[in-house]
Amino acid sequence: MKALTFYDKQKIRYDSVDDPTIESANDVIVRVKLTAVCGSDLHIYHGRETGLDVGTIMGHEFVGEVLETGQGVSKIQQGDLVLSPFTTNCGKCFFCLKNLPCRCNQGQLFGWVKNGEGLQGSQAELVRVPLADATLLKKPEDVSLEDALLLGDILSTGYFCADMADIQSDGIYCVVGCGPVGL
Repeated sequence: MKALTFYDKQKIRYDSVDDPTIESANDVIVRVKLTAVCGSDLHIYHGRETGLDVGTIMGHEFVGEVLETGQGVSKIQQGDLVLSPFTTNCGKCFFCLKNLPCRCNQGQLFGWVKNGEGLQGSQAELVRVPLADATLLKKPEDVSLEDALLLGDILSTGYFCADMADIQSDGIYCVVGCGPVGL
C-alpha cells in the first residue's frame, strides 16, 4: 500500500509499505477514506517533537471502512464506516471508566513508533486499529465523511479547549495553533 512516512525533519515520503495485518483478536483493519494533518504531525515535521522512527507512517485522524476484524471484535463489523480518536483505548481501565480514554493504560497514539514500539499512523491506504470495539465509533448515517473526520480530534479538541476557556460573547481571545484545531 501507499503511505506518508517520516524520514527526518521536513522530510516526508510517499512510500510503498507493507499492508497492516491483524495482530490481536481485538484489532480491525480499516481502509482509510479520509485523513487529515494535525498540529502533532507538524510538530514532528518541524522537529519540535523528536524520537520517531524513520519510516513511521504519519497521522492519527481518519475515517474509513472496516475491511477485516479480529475474532474478539464484537461491536464493529466488516463494512462499517467508522471514525477514530487519535489514540486507542480499552474502555475498561480506571482512566477509561473515568471518561479519560486518552490516559488509557493500554492506549497507543496512531502514528508514533519509537525504537520499534508503537502504532503506525493513518496517512495510508489502510490502518490497523487495536482495541477496536472501544476505540472506533460507527459513523452516523446523517454525518458526511468530511464532518466525521472532524469529530475524532479536530473539532472535539477545539471544542474542549473553548469549553475549558469558558468563552463568553463579550470576551477577547487569542487562539494559538499550527494545525486545524488552532484554525
